[in-house]
Amino acid sequence: MLEDSESIGAAELDRLFARCFADRPHDRFALAVSGGSDSTALMVLMAEWIGLTGRSLEACTVLTVDHRLRPESASEAEAVARQAAALGLRHVILVWDGDKPRTGLQAAARAARYRLMAAYAGAHDIGAICTAHTQDDQAETLLMRLARGSGLDGLSVMAPVGSLPNGDPIGGDRLVIVRPLLEVSKTRLQATLRQRGIGWIEDPSNASPAFERVRLRSARAALDSLGLTPAMLGLSARRLQQARVALDRWVCDLLDPAAGVVEVHACGFISIDRHRLGALPEGIVVRLLNRAMAAAGGAGEPVPLAAVEAIVREVLDGQASGTWTLARAMVTASSGRLLVEREPGREPLPVRSLSPGTTAVWDGRFRISVDRRAEPVEVRALGVEGVRELRTRIEVPADIPVGSLRAVPSFSRGDHLLAVPPLGFWADGDARTQLAATFLGL
Repeated sequence: MLEDSESIGAAELDRLFARCFADRPHDRFALAVSGGSDSTALMVLMAEWIGLTGRSLEACTVLTVDHRLRPESASEAEAVARQAAALGLRHVILVWDGDKPRTGLQAAARAARYRLMAAYAGAHDIGAICTAHTQDDQAETLLMRLARGSGLDGLSVMAPVGSLPNGDPIGGDRLVIVRPLLEVSKTRLQATLRQRGIGWIEDPSNASPAFERVRLRSARAALDSLGLTPAMLGLSARRLQQARVALDRWVCDLLDPAAGVVEVHACGFISIDRHRLGALPEGIVVRLLNRAMAAAGGAGEPVPLAAVEAIVREVLDGQASGTWTLARAMVTASSGRLLVEREPGREPLPVRSLSPGTTAVWDGRFRISVDRRAEPVEVRALGVEGVRELRTRIEVPADIPVGSLRAVPSFSRGDHLLAVPPLGFWADGDARTQLAATFLGL
């Protein structure tokens, strides 16, 4: 077993980095580097690996987010820029402007960081963002989620390659987050920098007991004495990830239209065959319903697990009918099916003005786009009046729930209804080729 004091050498680099890029060997990628020991080591080791493998430094961009939370943050970002330049790497500083929240500052800063990096990646054809999460981070996250009673998804914590937290669904199919250092301790990364004579920046917030991670670090000696070392906690996290992948595969098989269990409608609602649920383990039904509610509600946040479990218990216990609302989704149970759709009336559905050549996500549920040849348009929910007008233009299928019908996106210019793509309506040939709205679904 490697000692924590042992520097990372050239022989380990390919094991750390190659697997993360196995499926995207030619993609442009970015490194998230704050200047702390972990991210500085990531930048140094990545530059060494690129040199050893003959890859191009041009494919890599270093991103530093200046959160503007401390007076010295700008000079620290510039220091990272100089280190990156010395390694031959392109560097960009992204600034979190605007007012900062009084509470939940770390969570808000994290969300802003990923939002800024995702926006930059989308604008510069970058397919992956590498972060310097370590074995220590993995262990701390597992303990924090245990304290919250998290289920399997929460306890399997961070994967080596995964989706970007709070990522925009527009880029979600391509942009990934890569964590090549999850099995490496912070101590080894610091030893690596010391061996190379490279310093790093210490953020004073990393010593503040106001933050949960710092309090966990202060308990490190006690946890280690009980065998709860980062290495063993990381091993548990990897095994939980394997179980999660297996269950997700099962759910994906159920989502396959050929299975006949789930039907996803272009209008944004999901129908689940209730009779088929009784033969499934409760945990699989929970995962299935959780995904359906996340898609139909479009809230962009995790659906509360305990509440989904309560709904599933009532459904599996044979309750004949019922309606539940959660995370902007509404579940309606009848004798034969579960209908999952957007909850009506809780808050106004969005109205967006789209310029030519624009693609966006509407209400967290639909990908909408306007061709560059089109004129500006407005996108809003079809609503009661829109449904009434549409019925005079086309035959609207009778089996679409009225709530989902009113909640589909429609395109208009002034008082003129141009298109309702989920229902197959376009006012003319130009609208058909220029306006699109697709349910993001499952």
